[in-house]
Amino acid sequence: MAGQARTGSNAVNPRTAAAPAELAPAARAPCLLLNPRSFGAARSGLAERAAQLAYSHGVEVIRAADSAEIGAATDRLLARRQQLVILLAGDGTVRAVVDRLAQVAAGVPRPQLLVLGGGRTNLIPGDLGGRGSVLAKLDAALRRWREGTGLAKEERYVLEIAQPAAPVRRGFFLAAGLVDYAIRACHRDRTVGSGKLRQGAAGTAWSLLKRAPPAMLGRLDPLLDELHVEVAGHGALADAAHLLIATTLQRRHGALDPYAARGRGGVRFTAVAARGPAFWARLPLVATGRFTRTMDARHGYLSGRC
Repeated sequence: MAGQARTGSNAVNPRTAAAPAELAPAARAPCLLLNPRSFGAARSGLAERAAQLAYSHGVEVIRAADSAEIGAATDRLLARRQQLVILLAGDGTVRAVVDRLAQVAAGVPRPQLLVLGGGRTNLIPGDLGGRGSVLAKLDAALRRWREGTGLAKEERYVLEIAQPAAPVRRGFFLAAGLVDYAIRACHRDRTVGSGKLRQGAAGTAWSLLKRAPPAMLGRLDPLLDELHVEVAGHGALADAAHLLIATTLQRRHGALDPYAARGRGGVRFTAVAARGPAFWARLPLVATGRFTRTMDARHGYLSGRC
């Protein structure tokens, strides 16, 4: 993994480039790109209310509901050298847009992104100030644009993940092992039923909680990935691993923050080898970032910043 590009939001900028001398009016004005099928956007008519709010400010609205539509919309915005895109969607849609923007050649202007939470977990919008009162944030941003007041800017590195026999992927978060298993399990639970517990806002928590007792009793045994993890200044692991996570997201939300306060840099990471002692008993410590002195590379734990 490597930081190949930067990005940020109150407005997010995947890479700064000089603006062209002449821009079409549509490119100078903000554009609202929304995914009407994202979990949050689809609830309580949020997508339509956001669209009507954008229209009231004279702002174009583009709806994109699947990977093909998202890719095509992003390409159109790049072609016209759009300056600011307001993105109302879930983490998956945000990742797809950023992946496309990160592939653009150096020197090609790319838009800044204002990322608003329209998904289920909204990790990316939450890190960039876009979670919470989405419509109020959208209205405030559009009013500031009309008044000529600039938005605050932040930057985030984009991780690039390259594996043999697999396409290169880019985003703000990667996971393997137990975390990947949990994400897939949550998606699987949502596809096998239509009840409110599976499909509602508490669906993710329910999926995880029902797996906690068998895990603590040693009856949950997801397949372990063989990983070699080496981080300058932190050591290395070469073993079957319970988990690997890395992110360029910086803000902590709630109790979950599974990274040790060690090292410096824009990437946070945690890897735990299967030989790490008392993993399940120590999982609450890992999940909340409370790594003890003995939770180090020698004992199968690798975590911090780089």
